[in-house]
Formats: sequence, C-alpha cells, structure tokens
Amino acid sequence: MDRLKQTTEALRALTKEAETFYIDVVKKDPAYEVDFYGKVKPFADQVQPLAQEWASLVKPFLMQHYTKLVHVSQVEQTVENLDVVAIKSFYPSSGMRRQRETFKSVTFVLDAVLEEIKHANNKTI
Repeated sequence: MDRLKQTTEALRALTKEAETFYIDVVKKDPAYEVDFYGKVKPFADQVQPLAQEWASLVKPFLMQHYTKLVHVSQVEQTVENLDVVAIKSFYPSSGMRRQRETFKSVTFVLDAVLEEIKHANNKTI
C-alpha cells in the first residue's frame, strides 16, 4: 500500500505542476512556443510509466477494499486523462475549459484513492 500511496501522490504533484504550467505559462505568455523534446516529451516520459504502475497497483487495491468513491472503470479513464495532462498541457491550442475539466477529473480520482488508502490503513490498525 505504501507504493500505491507514493505513486498516487507523485501523480497528484505532476498533475498540479502541469496545471500550473498550463495556466501560468501556456495560456498567459503570448511568446510561448511548444518545446516538444525539451519539455513535452520528458514530462510525458515521467507521467506515463508512473500512470501505468499506478493502474497496476490501484486495481487490486480497489478489488480488495470496497470503495464508494472510486471504481475500477475510473482507473483506465484516469490513465487516459493523465496522458492528456502530460501532453496537451503544453499546447496553447488545448481548450482551457476542457483542460481544466481533465485536471479536475484526475485530481478527484487521485484524491479519492488517497482517501481510500487512509481509510484502509485505519481499518488495519
């Protein structure tokens, strides 16, 4: 459960980092230009393997611990949304409303998983 918590927290931090960059730089700086190899690819290369690891850890956890907030079907959608976060957050053509909804959705699921981990840890004590 420790590794699940670590990957969830790491993905939460990366999502926040992407959101801040998207809002403060991509959408506000008219001179901003996409740097695919310098910024986009390294960030995506960081998020994507972590998202895959997270999915492989969270699915068994959800099967073992019944949760009201998170369902297994949401895991795959969150992994897909993390791909969107990892790539589209660096492109000015990405729509603000849709991108914000994606950030919100990912954050909700990650926060709910952290809450469920906390709840499961309290049961085992």
